[in-house]
Amino acid sequence: MSSPAIHLRSYSRPTGLDRHDYAQWVIPLHGDLEFELGGRGNRLGQLQGAFVAAGELHDESGVADDTVLILDCPPPRLDDVTHETLRQRRWLALPADAKRRLPPLVARGDAEGLLSLLLLHFAPESRTTRLHTLCARIDACPDAMWTVERMALEVGVSVSRLHALFVGYFGRSPQAWLTACRLQRVKHALAYTSHTIADIAQAAGYSEHSALTRAFRRELGMSPAEWRRGQQ
Repeated sequence: MSSPAIHLRSYSRPTGLDRHDYAQWVIPLHGDLEFELGGRGNRLGQLQGAFVAAGELHDESGVADDTVLILDCPPPRLDDVTHETLRQRRWLALPADAKRRLPPLVARGDAEGLLSLLLLHFAPESRTTRLHTLCARIDACPDAMWTVERMALEVGVSVSRLHALFVGYFGRSPQAWLTACRLQRVKHALAYTSHTIADIAQAAGYSEHSALTRAFRRELGMSPAEWRRGQQ
């Protein structure tokens, strides 16, 4: 596993003690969850989630008809400072902004956006978080003028350093990541809304319909209209 992954699960009985070599976020979306972590128990619900550090023993059991959001996060995605900061906090009180922004991220299967949101709220001290804070801001306002220079200023590094961070962390340049983020937003809107392609293009940060069409053809080999018809 090299990228974060979203899962929706339900727990009707204890799963037994488990541990894995990747970190994990556990956030109940519906119902409560009895959760044991590092020898301590807690009840998680819509007000509180948990961070499971890599290698930590944990066990869980649903209290009622529950739906639990799980975000698996591979080791390279969290630097040591971030991982230790989250491990020490472990029980995470969910702010209203995070709860409001969770559903659309989950609906899109946007694991990167979800990781960005969680780091923004729960690990604000680290370099990793500054990078993810930028990603969360782009996801919230993809139609803004996101030049590479502005992105570097947001993170507090040079343009060349930003490029190195993105390539090392996401495996692609800042501009390529921005394009992928916008296209992911476009595909969700094409599949689940009746908005015109021109409106979708503008909301995703494309100056005109034709600019989106060119980007779409480069990435997917078809126009937005052709892709949309294939989803129906």
